[in-house]
Amino acid sequence: MSKSYLWSALFAIAIIGWFASGYVLPAGSAADTSTVAQEVEQEAKAAPFKVMVNTFKAVERPSVFPVRGLTEASRQVEVRARTAGIVEDQKFEAGDAVKAGDVLCSLDMAARTAQLARAKAQLESAQRDYEASAQLAKSNYAAKSKVAQQKAAMELSLAELQQIELDISWTRVIAPQDGVLAADPLQTGSYVQAGGLCGTLKVMDPILVTANVPERLLPNLNQDMKAGAKLVTGEEVAGKITHIAMASDRETRTFRVELSVSNPGYALREGITAELYIPLPTTMAHKLPASALTLADDGEIGVRIIDEANKVSFVPLKIIAQETDGAWVQGLPEAATVIVQGQDFVVAGQVVDPVTQKAEAN
Repeated sequence: MSKSYLWSALFAIAIIGWFASGYVLPAGSAADTSTVAQEVEQEAKAAPFKVMVNTFKAVERPSVFPVRGLTEASRQVEVRARTAGIVEDQKFEAGDAVKAGDVLCSLDMAARTAQLARAKAQLESAQRDYEASAQLAKSNYAAKSKVAQQKAAMELSLAELQQIELDISWTRVIAPQDGVLAADPLQTGSYVQAGGLCGTLKVMDPILVTANVPERLLPNLNQDMKAGAKLVTGEEVAGKITHIAMASDRETRTFRVELSVSNPGYALREGITAELYIPLPTTMAHKLPASALTLADDGEIGVRIIDEANKVSFVPLKIIAQETDGAWVQGLPEAATVIVQGQDFVVAGQVVDPVTQKAEAN
C-alpha cells in the first residue's frame, strides 16, 4: 500500500471520530444551566446600578401669600385759586412733574395795582394824622380820644394794605408739594372764581401698592410691618404697610391694604398691576432641583432617596413654592440623600451605587 493511501485512511478515521464525539461526550445538564443563571445574578448583585445623589438639609423659609393689586398715587391734591381772576399764564401740562412752589396758574392783576396804590396812600395819610395828634396830645392840645381814633384809622389802613398785598400774592397759584399733574391746569384766558380748581396734583413719591386682602390673612398683618410686591412690568419693590382698613368690603369680605414704596424720580407709574406679598410665619422646607422630582406608580409626586445601606425608597412630597432654580418642598427628613440622576431607573428596595454630585463652580 502506498503512503498516499495510508494518509487518506488516517484522515478519514479522524473525521469520523470527531463527528462521533457528539454522541460519546455527555451533554450539559439542566443543573449546569441553573448554575450559570445564578452566577449571572450574583454578578449583577455584585455591581449595583450607579445613581447620582446629593444631600439636602431643611432650612427656615419665609413664606408669603400673593394678593393681586394695583399701584396708586399716595395722595391726590386739588390745587384751588384763593382769589378770582383771568389766567394770564400757565407753563405745565398733564403728566408734567412739578416741584413745591412752582406756579401752576398766574392770574391777572386787574384793578389790584390801583387798589394797592390807594391802600398805601391811605396808610401814609392815616399815619401822619396819628403822629401829629400824638405830638399835640403830649402838649395837651389834642384830646386823647382823638389820638385813639386816628390810631384806629391808621391800623385799619394798614389792614387794608395787607389784605390787598395778600390778594395779589394769591394771583400766583402754586403747587403745595412735589407731584405730577393729573390733567391740564386752567388754560390761559380762562376765568376762575375764588375757590375754583386750577389743577389736580398726584403725589407719586411715595407710591402705594394697594390690594384687597382676605380676612383670614389679617392676623398676619400689622401697621408699619415690612412687605414687598412685584409689578407686572418686572420691578420688585419693598416698603411698609401704612394702612389696613378697619372695615371690609361687604361684597368681597376683603380689607384694603396699602403698601408705601419709595419712588424717587417717579420710575413707578400709577395703575400697574402688581402682586402684594403678605408675609406668613416661617416654615422648615427643602429646596430641591425640579429635575429630582419623579412620580410613583400611582402618579404621586415625590423623590427617591437612599438610606445608610444605599437602599432606595420613595418619599411623597408637598410642593409649597416653585422658583426658577428649584422647588420648595415638605415631607423629607431634616437631612435627606436624594437621587438627582437615575431616579427613574431604580425601584424601592433596590440597592444602588451612589455617586455624590459635585458642587457647581461659582
